[in-house]
Amino acid sequence: MGILEAHDIAFGYGRTNIWEHVSLSLEPGEVVLLVGANGTGKSTLLRCLAGWEQVRSGDITFEGTSLEKLKADARSHMAFVADVPAFYDDLTAYEHVALLGRANRWDDARWDEADRLLERFGIAPYCDQYPQTFSRGMRQKLACSLALALKPTCLLLDEPTGPLDPASAAILEDGIARIAYQGCAVLMSCHHELEAIEPTRVLKLDGGVLAVGADGEIAFSSASPQEEIA
Repeated sequence: MGILEAHDIAFGYGRTNIWEHVSLSLEPGEVVLLVGANGTGKSTLLRCLAGWEQVRSGDITFEGTSLEKLKADARSHMAFVADVPAFYDDLTAYEHVALLGRANRWDDARWDEADRLLERFGIAPYCDQYPQTFSRGMRQKLACSLALALKPTCLLLDEPTGPLDPASAAILEDGIARIAYQGCAVLMSCHHELEAIEPTRVLKLDGGVLAVGADGEIAFSSASPQEEIA
């Protein structure tokens, strides 16, 4: 059984489905790319997998439990970085970090890791400011820092490198590879091949159907993220 599984799910508006008969399973340590043309429903699929949208039919399970029945502590094992990350208007960047840390009872090592991520992404000097004053790229760096600091067992990302400069994109890819090496299952939408990560699979959403199996799961390389880091 995978960490995150979708069983014959569908989503749509009115009488029309955007996509249907979607099934997938994410295993520990995988980095899976979700590709497809604009408007095919990649963002919607990720939002459904994260529990942000309700599917029309089918079922999604996380760590063996239906998303609808997940308790708060189990939900903290999943992180989702949306295409447009949202933040609280009245909290500074570091207050977002503090809220996440207290809610998840971080130990000293986890707090240190969060600080290290903020430093690496270059936003530590600005953490006393409100995220709504940040550029799009800065907001993305904060969202990715929070997601990586959480150390989830499953990480979902919607076009995470789009707003980032090349140096920051490289830092993010390194962070993704590291948590995958530690056993996190990663699914991210992307319109291009990654520079530092060899994905284990590529899934293509096209014509309302997620291509799976020999035709839809394309291996760029036989190397896994674990092998690349080692």
